[in-house]
Amino acid sequence: MMSKSIHTERLTLRPYRDEDATVVAELIGNLSVSRWLTRVPHPYTPQDALSYFELSSGAENVLAITLEDDVIGGCAIETELAYWLGEPYWGKGYASEAAAALVDRHFRTNTTTLRSGYMPSNRASARVLSKLGFEPADVQDAECRALHTTVSLQKMRLSAESWRARS
Repeated sequence: MMSKSIHTERLTLRPYRDEDATVVAELIGNLSVSRWLTRVPHPYTPQDALSYFELSSGAENVLAITLEDDVIGGCAIETELAYWLGEPYWGKGYASEAAAALVDRHFRTNTTTLRSGYMPSNRASARVLSKLGFEPADVQDAECRALHTTVSLQKMRLSAESWRARS
């Protein structure tokens, strides 16, 4: 069985631990973060984090992004690739580094086309997906729980062939 943790040059992606709940709630509970995520409520509490950890425990590809074992964000491939970083960690390439490592793991054992998406005004997320080789698929509406409103999402897709061709 493959290790659940993934190590990159600067980061470790590892399963969430109960003791991560407070920092996860602080980071993702910042509306500057949660406003870009459709499934995350605002406010977000440590209990919300613990519920998510329990729901996703045992999932191979639901991981905390850590820097020197401090949680700075999270990434997952459940039905789609999803990722987030706490605001203090924006603009340092961490999202691209973490997402690339998770996508690489996914395509080592899976040939299914991977999907993701971003709100069009979230240029940082658009750049992450573009760097990974994702291409536009369609535009869909989704409910943003943090903002209590419907938002447009630019849906993206990445095939195993495209992923392998980039390296």
